[in-house]
Amino acid sequence: MSLPCKDCVSGVVHSGTPTGTTTKIHNVDTYVASPPNGAPPKGIIVVVPDVFGWTFSNTRVLADSYAKKGNFTVYVPDFMNGDHVNEDVLGTMDRLLGPSSMLIKPVLAGQVLSNFIPFLVRNRAGVARPRIVSFLKALRDSPETQGVPIGVAGFCWGGLHAAQAAHPVSTGGKRGKPLVDAAFVAHPVGLKLPADIEAVDVPFSLAIGNKDMAMNMKAVGQVQDTLGKKKTAGDHEVRVYDGAKHGFAIRSNPGDEKEKAAGIEAEDQAVAFFSKWLQNTSVQGQQAQYV
Repeated sequence: MSLPCKDCVSGVVHSGTPTGTTTKIHNVDTYVASPPNGAPPKGIIVVVPDVFGWTFSNTRVLADSYAKKGNFTVYVPDFMNGDHVNEDVLGTMDRLLGPSSMLIKPVLAGQVLSNFIPFLVRNRAGVARPRIVSFLKALRDSPETQGVPIGVAGFCWGGLHAAQAAHPVSTGGKRGKPLVDAAFVAHPVGLKLPADIEAVDVPFSLAIGNKDMAMNMKAVGQVQDTLGKKKTAGDHEVRVYDGAKHGFAIRSNPGDEKEKAAGIEAEDQAVAFFSKWLQNTSVQGQQAQYV
């Protein structure tokens, strides 16, 4: 049996230590990163993570960086309901793709699949999407955050959900507004093209490598063409990272200078994008930390 999207479960656990806090927000366990020195947040960024979930240290450290570099409050909710792919799978994949014995490779592949496949079943789009929509709707409707600009950032597994969060939400048969004000997506999996991009109704930013096994350059071109035909074409951006593979924005190898640089540049891309589109001008928002 072949491995589905091997790069979805490959990469490196970074050495940084998360500095945020954990709490429940709208009844969902959430990691929270706040702006430094009590600075007023420009808005809220909700991170929809990759298959390693809300506890993955790489994701939490990245959330800390968004908060520090951009003065945002950043939420990483548990949209997987306590489930995620174990970080140990990264080491197993390393051995599987490396020069290990052919006798052990089937065992390693079985270990990866036994972790990865059940996760995908339990967190398929039809199950996970209602959780994400419910959280974003509660965030949008809450008195504490009403009027506060909200962005969403999605990676790999979370990329599809972040893109769909940029779609209008229908209520009572009427076409409504999206639940977010801007969406950043890095190396998404499972986008339906062109439909998922045609429906984008807020500023949209894509970070993708030209070596991405889950989204080839033909698909990237389709995204570019679809965004370019919109009346709001100037609100959107697609940045292609030369030599970058799937997962580079969250699990890049810091020992590889090119990979490391691409990861940092994708981080800066997201911060610059959200800084442009999430501008909190309300007095309540300027004084709040949202938690």
